[in-house]
Amino acid sequence: MTKFVVKYVFAGRYTDLDDDLKDFARLKAHLSDVDLSEDPELILFNVDGTRSYYVVFLEEVDGVEDVERMIERDLGAVLSSDSKRAVKRVLDASK
Repeated sequence: MTKFVVKYVFAGRYTDLDDDLKDFARLKAHLSDVDLSEDPELILFNVDGTRSYYVVFLEEVDGVEDVERMIERDLGAVLSSDSKRAVKRVLDASK
């Protein structure tokens, strides 16, 4: 069975998201007990070939491996190799 591939779209603050994408962040924040009033940093991914998005809040992860585990656990998907590099750059810059 082929897994979905998740691709990096954006990294920044919650308030920087387009309004139509904030619903994805609100849902994930609710599930993860993240306070959106603090304008958390996040990474936005697209499930390749769909209009579905997945959000990872930087406060939830320490490294790319954490992001990969979350994507596998929550979506049964894998992170594309280009996206792994992008996530590593984002996480390294946030430290």
